[in-house]
Amino acid sequence: MSTRSSRRWAALTVPALLLAVAGCGVLESGSDQQDPAAAPLPSPSVTASPSSSLGSAPPPVGDAELSPAVKGRSVLVVGDSWARYFGDGMAKVASDGNVIVNAGLGGCGIMMPDTVQGGKKSQSICLKWPQEWPQYMKQYKPDAVLLRTANWDLTPQSFDRSEVELTIEYAAFRERFFKNMARAIDILTQNGTPVYLTNARIETGGWKSTSLKMNEAVREVAERYKDRGVHLLDLTAQLCNDSGCPSTVAGRKLYDDTGHPADWSRDRLATWILNMMFAGGSAGTRS
Repeated sequence: MSTRSSRRWAALTVPALLLAVAGCGVLESGSDQQDPAAAPLPSPSVTASPSSSLGSAPPPVGDAELSPAVKGRSVLVVGDSWARYFGDGMAKVASDGNVIVNAGLGGCGIMMPDTVQGGKKSQSICLKWPQEWPQYMKQYKPDAVLLRTANWDLTPQSFDRSEVELTIEYAAFRERFFKNMARAIDILTQNGTPVYLTNARIETGGWKSTSLKMNEAVREVAERYKDRGVHLLDLTAQLCNDSGCPSTVAGRKLYDDTGHPADWSRDRLATWILNMMFAGGSAGTRS
């Protein structure tokens, strides 16, 4: 990984995680594990309804430049592997004068399940966020939090000692999703801290209906808790248009071999997220 010579890299160890602070993105232990929900999928193609038109232009894929307003800020990033990638991008594009605490975990979402995708036992680390996130809020006192769970929780999961694995398309899953999101928001909005959620790109095949339902659920959470400082960032509009969700834009690959954002798109999306958090929008550059 190349960096400017003036950039300093620092890391500290907390239980089960390596958190990168004011320097580099953090990889949690077992970071080579691949999210099933983020694995390469068939080329997405979505026809948006007129009420949700994304336009015909190529998707912007974030921002090219960081706003000067993103200075002296601290951000806590929690959620799944897409959260981890965004945290890595934030640490790269905003390490000078900012603190990025990256607690994104590959293979973990908000559901605290018994099993995932075919009866695999849930990782114990994925069950600890109700205890760990309050500690992070107390220790780091972030100016903003990114909570990203819209990819891993597309994965079929079981809970409450049931052997049936469900997705967001089922009422029992949605009930648990809303309950756990409410619990997470109670933790993360301490001291009036704003929390930012993102939706997901729209997929095809077996993932399309699931991704659409997840986006509906995330939007409902943001609407329910907007008075608590919860905001929805429209990542779908950054990655898709009315013709679909392309794998390349301007000759650049948007995703790596695991289906996560490639370095170029990761950094632009991280820049966009930070601009939305602290500058009320983009820095105005798309090149």
